[in-house]
Amino acid sequence: MKAINRQVTLRNYPNGIPKESDFEIVEAAMPVVGDGQVLGRAVYLTVDPYIRFRISQSLVVGEAPAMPLGSVIPGEAVVQVAESHHPAFKKGDFVAGFSGWQEYAALPGEGLRKLDVGLGPLPAHLGSLGMPGLTAYAGITQLADIAAGQTVFVSAALGGVGAVAGQLARVRGCRVVGVTSSPEKCRWAVENLGYSVCLDRKAPDFANQVAAACPGGIDVNFENAGGEVFWAAFNNMKPYGRIIVCGLINRAGSPAEGDLSAGLLRTIALKRLVVKGLIVSDFWDLRPKFLEEVGDLMRKGRFRSREYIVEGIENAGRAMIDMLEGRNFGKTVVRVGDDPT
Repeated sequence: MKAINRQVTLRNYPNGIPKESDFEIVEAAMPVVGDGQVLGRAVYLTVDPYIRFRISQSLVVGEAPAMPLGSVIPGEAVVQVAESHHPAFKKGDFVAGFSGWQEYAALPGEGLRKLDVGLGPLPAHLGSLGMPGLTAYAGITQLADIAAGQTVFVSAALGGVGAVAGQLARVRGCRVVGVTSSPEKCRWAVENLGYSVCLDRKAPDFANQVAAACPGGIDVNFENAGGEVFWAAFNNMKPYGRIIVCGLINRAGSPAEGDLSAGLLRTIALKRLVVKGLIVSDFWDLRPKFLEEVGDLMRKGRFRSREYIVEGIENAGRAMIDMLEGRNFGKTVVRVGDDPT
């Protein structure tokens, strides 16, 4: 067993999109494993937009306090059990838990979920089969109130949440319009994920393209982006449409713009829209049904998962920057250690 545990810590609070200098690689002592814990060796770390909010002084969501400088960057990981002091886990098991961006962590067994490696590759358990996938499943099945033939608009259409939301809407008979950040990604979304249309948010006439792609209006906006993508969808909502507010990656990457709430609320009132906030922790109990449906779709070839894998813990900060600037192609994860599967 090695004697040093490499960690990625927060050196500076980012202003807008982080810089690599906002992160620092440090060497720490190996964690001590107590009763009821396991020693986890990280195989893959997640890079998700919510982490950008956690490492900020001004973008903190809900009641979470700002992280102290010098803290390990938070986040979920797929880890292999290297040592177990918990009866539910044995050495060699693959589990997911919130270990943060580090090579090793002592993790309470109660907070871990054992992975079924037969459902899909290990990185997928941080994306389509993990918390992002469960988030999408909860939004589509519990909040969106969709029906076959309706138009569902999905921003960040290839992200960990968006790709699952779009495919779940598609298999339920909806017409799905996606948005991503390049023509290449749009082609992949249509050809591989089954989107009816996918639009490049960087196109100069993007707002007009949204209107043309949704001639009858939008029934459900599964909102992951914010900014101009949100406003383009918002202006094309049908009366009695539903907006599922899941993420605001645009807000994570740049400071907030001016307050436009008056116009927002006026349109919500005039069109009698339903706006629902989505927090995945409200829906942990759906995990078995979610894994049953998505795992079955994946086995039958009716569901695709794609990950953007960055090699090396030293490149975790760079991976976050790539994600926020749209250079990733699929759900972003960092490979930290050997993947024996």
